[in-house]
Amino acid sequence: MPRGRRFHSAAFTLVELLVVIGVIAILIGILLPTIARARESARRASCLSNLRQVGMAMRFYAHDNRDQVPLGYRTNTKQFNSMVYSNTAKKFVLFGWLYNAGYMKTPAAFFCPSENDPRSMLATADNPWPPGDPAFQVYAGYGCRPEVKIPDDPASFLLTGVSLPRLNRFKSKAVFADLTATVQRVDTRHVRGINVLFGDGSAKWIDRKPFDAELRQCTAIDVTGKWNPQQDAIWAALDQQ
Repeated sequence: MPRGRRFHSAAFTLVELLVVIGVIAILIGILLPTIARARESARRASCLSNLRQVGMAMRFYAHDNRDQVPLGYRTNTKQFNSMVYSNTAKKFVLFGWLYNAGYMKTPAAFFCPSENDPRSMLATADNPWPPGDPAFQVYAGYGCRPEVKIPDDPASFLLTGVSLPRLNRFKSKAVFADLTATVQRVDTRHVRGINVLFGDGSAKWIDRKPFDAELRQCTAIDVTGKWNPQQDAIWAALDQQ
């Protein structure tokens, strides 16, 4: 071997490895938020599609019931606008009317894919499916417009004088939306806003700014109806002007 010639190792030095690792970490830090946003964008689009399917189910129901639809709420609070089955009343209520009439054959369409609260997700320990087990309350993943107080027993309509709203009255008004009963309901899915379906069948994304002040007052479910004025203001803000 000629004198003066040296062979250099092909291995990386510790410093070079640390630099490579640092670059990879930076790239991951840049890419992860982008991937997360892309996934949420896809879920938001899926949510809009779900709402349109919910609207179709309600339209079929209206067609078979002289345009009358169960757009309303239970008991005294307009925050109770997403229930399917009540284990206290032992009855199907609100969305449960669609279920009993056979219009919830694709139950996944009635739940937001971005939701991470098991109380509002399909077929969890807290929200089992199918509904009807007297041990469990069952909720849909969307809320309907709390237009009128709907008795749990349809037979009591004659006694209360309540009549179901007619769908044709709500062409430019919000009829279904991501849950807005409390601020936590918005924060457990899309966070920055909600998807909304209108009576004419159209659906769109609405930023939470127009209704955020009223929403933030609804810190919990209040069975007395304490937040009913705020709920009315939220739904009014969702209506198409």
